[in-house]
Amino acid sequence: MRNIFKEIGKTESEINAKLDKAFAQLFEGNKETETVCFDANDKMSYIVDIAHDDIRSEGMSYGMTIAALMKKPELFKKLWNFAKEYMLNKKGPWARYFSWQVSTKDFSMMDPGSAPDGEEYFAAALLFAAKNFKSEEYMKDALEVIDAMAHKPQDEYVHTMMDVDAGLVRFSPNDGNDFTDPSYNTVGFYRMYGKASGDSLWNTIAKNSIEYLKKAMHPVTGLAADYSEYDGTPRPTPWYPESGCFSGDSWRTVWNVAFDAATIDSSDLAKTKEWEIFAVRRMLNFFNTNRPYLSDMQIDGSAFPREPRTMAFGHVAMNAAATVALPEGDPLIKPFAEDLWNMEIPNGEWRYYDGLLYMLGLLACSGKFFV
Repeated sequence: MRNIFKEIGKTESEINAKLDKAFAQLFEGNKETETVCFDANDKMSYIVDIAHDDIRSEGMSYGMTIAALMKKPELFKKLWNFAKEYMLNKKGPWARYFSWQVSTKDFSMMDPGSAPDGEEYFAAALLFAAKNFKSEEYMKDALEVIDAMAHKPQDEYVHTMMDVDAGLVRFSPNDGNDFTDPSYNTVGFYRMYGKASGDSLWNTIAKNSIEYLKKAMHPVTGLAADYSEYDGTPRPTPWYPESGCFSGDSWRTVWNVAFDAATIDSSDLAKTKEWEIFAVRRMLNFFNTNRPYLSDMQIDGSAFPREPRTMAFGHVAMNAAATVALPEGDPLIKPFAEDLWNMEIPNGEWRYYDGLLYMLGLLACSGKFFV
């Protein structure tokens, strides 16, 4: 993948120093104000959502991805050991899926149910680690997660994670959650899974996801909602009325689109790549013409139901990461890449989500997000 920071004039030493400083603060910094990573013992580590005081599959899988791409084998192993020990369901309807939420007090499952973005990033992280650490064991583990996502049969109230009727990732595999989250449609990862496993189903899911995103992303702003129906219609929910709006989850959608565009290597997918570049440019244009831009709004750009955030750290990081899809020299690259470059490392109460997306954004713009 291209090095966006180098394209805007940063040197290799400056880029490496920025990555190392961010990693040191977020994974090894002050336990009260900086780090999100803690040791359970000398063989296990875990990532904490500081503001909510819990451990989430999302954060654990992001942490593993960062460790793999930063080539930190010991940290990767300790995070994966924890995930397998305390988050992986060993029996019952949820067997083979990971709990999305674990207690920081005793590491018990607060909810055995899974959130698919956790599984998707666990699988990707394991593929990155298998390559970077030359590990057959991690490849075997990756294939197990990939197979469970695609083929774990329905067991009582727990469905297959990739909805067998819609051919798209579910919001959650349990009964009643037969809708999706646009940011869970990690198209480029699906192609990685298909290549690693030889399972053609992943190519079908990738194709379905692109067709879905064409409907879910607004035709003028390019924004998608946090949650939506399989036909792309925004989906408010009783527990989260703003889920039909563009907000924290959906910041990631454009990065998923951009990652696929940046990693497509088949001429058969030229039309898909063309649309993805268009989609990235459409959304970045919207934000670039509305600076300082908001991070919470309706998908048509109208007002959010409550006080919106302005240029939230995680949102800025995902917009910068999305520039990897644009051709070199595109005028949209520099303003968004510089937004991220000039941003302080997130700290304090909300450093978990903002900090991990910040770190993923740095890796994307440094040309290190590939397998």
